[in-house]
Amino acid sequence: MTAKGIVAIVPMKPLSQSKTRLADALSQNERANLSIAMFVRVVSAARDALGEVWVVGGDDAVRQAAENLNAIWHEDPGKDLNASLTFALDIACKNDLSAIYLPADLPFVVAADVEEVAQSSSNGETLTISPAQQDGGTNALLIPSCLPFPPALGQDSFSRHKQQAAQLGIPYTICLSDGLRLDLDTPDDLALCEKRQPGFSAIMMSGDAAYSIGETRD
Repeated sequence: MTAKGIVAIVPMKPLSQSKTRLADALSQNERANLSIAMFVRVVSAARDALGEVWVVGGDDAVRQAAENLNAIWHEDPGKDLNASLTFALDIACKNDLSAIYLPADLPFVVAADVEEVAQSSSNGETLTISPAQQDGGTNALLIPSCLPFPPALGQDSFSRHKQQAAQLGIPYTICLSDGLRLDLDTPDDLALCEKRQPGFSAIMMSGDAAYSIGETRD
């Protein structure tokens, strides 16, 4: 069953610019295959949980993948991730929708993780934050419709978002769903993925659209 009144927002880079921190470990083609595989996984999980997904940015391959997954693609007018997300949040506000930001590089996310964020937020009524395991970032952020809460994504953003909520007097909840813990940016992250799911790298970078890794939880 999909949550109503909540849209998922998934920003995405052009594939040629994706996962540059893995350049010493993977070829450009491998990085592109890995990026699109994770992107498809995230969008599929969000679609199954919420019904509506907006993809912001990317290239023609990203746009085509988004449309194949019945997601709505928006050209990215932003100068950075926070600007891109703010652009999409403004559209959500105009449509009276709450929004869940999800990064496009969550290798083990499933629909139940996205549903848990929605449930933690009382179905879109309460600001909800999910921390990243490695760098203190934010791997999911639900912002109720038209709530004046500017996103501050990046390293240590989980703490910034909590501090910002406290300063603004906005109540919030924290969601610790398992599939939201790990995002994949560095060789260390890739090693963690391989440890969690042996064969991860070969499957995700094969280009064979094998996006169903790790459906079971630890």
